[in-house]
Formats: sequence, C-alpha cells, structure tokens
Amino acid sequence: MVRDATLAACGLLSLKMGGPPVYPPQPNGVMNLGQSKRDWKASAGDDRYRRGVYTWYWRATPHPALAVFDVPDAFSTCTRRLRSNTPLQALTLLNDQQFYEMAQALAARVMRESKASDSDRLELAFRLCLARRPTSEERERLSDLVGIERRQFNGDDRRGPSEPWISVARVLLNLDETITRE
Repeated sequence: MVRDATLAACGLLSLKMGGPPVYPPQPNGVMNLGQSKRDWKASAGDDRYRRGVYTWYWRATPHPALAVFDVPDAFSTCTRRLRSNTPLQALTLLNDQQFYEMAQALAARVMRESKASDSDRLELAFRLCLARRPTSEERERLSDLVGIERRQFNGDDRRGPSEPWISVARVLLNLDETITRE
C-alpha cells in the first residue's frame, strides 16, 4: 500500500491488471540470503511500476520493502496483520533504490507541471502527496530546504535544477501523513 501510494503520487503507477508477477528493484544480494541463491532481475518499463500485489514473493527471502512494512511471513495463516513503526521503515523510504527513483519522478513531475514559482511547486507537491495545501510553517521549512539545496549544489554541472525538489520529494514521501493515510 505504501509503495502504491508513492507510485500514484509520482505519476508512475501502472494500473495494468492481471498477468505475470513483477520484480521491482531491490538491493543487490538480497536473493542470496535464503537457502537457495536466486536471481532477481528488476522489471523494466511499465511492469517496474505495477501495484505491490503483483510483486513476486519468495517465502524465504521476501522483497525487503515488503518485509520492512510487516508483510505476513507466508508460512502460516495470517488472521490479523501486525503493524509496526520502526526507524528502518523511514530509512527504506529515504534510501531504497525504488523509493529514491520515485522521489526523482515526483521532482520531475513537480518541475514539469508547475513552472511558475517555488511556492506553486510546493503547493503541487503537497497536493500530490497529502491531498492538501501546506501550512505556513511547512511551506517555510521546505522553502528553506530548497534554498539550502540550491546553495549547496550551485555550480555543480552534474546536478540539475530539479535536485532541490528531489530532496523535497524525499521529505514528503517519508511523512507519516503520506504513508499511513489515517
């Protein structure tokens, strides 16, 4: 559900239904942790962004993003889903390859769909992630982040104009309000 909501906010979610399982990106070496060593070739194209329900599931080595968000173990029945809130979840949302990719996509979408001002871009990012406008304090803090990022990477040719917005996207996609939808 967390991955699906993130994909939707970024504009990447594939709504294709049915078909074979997909293999979203995961850290190298994960499939070597079980008894049997297996290959995991990340899906490409539209399949890379399909809903989490289509993710291939190995019981001995489940996808780390599923495991960190309390996926049932698949060895026994699950009558009630456990829920936790751990620092590992936040670290996954900040650093996992697929979530960083989604933050880049959200930044690109914000840059593409709102060419006016930083304030308009913040408003769009909030609407996409939280379905609301930012408070004045949130707007101020994230505007400060954009300014800090611009100063830090000013003159670095390897960084594009969307770099500050990737940082903003990473913050917004990691908010409790974004991932829990209470």
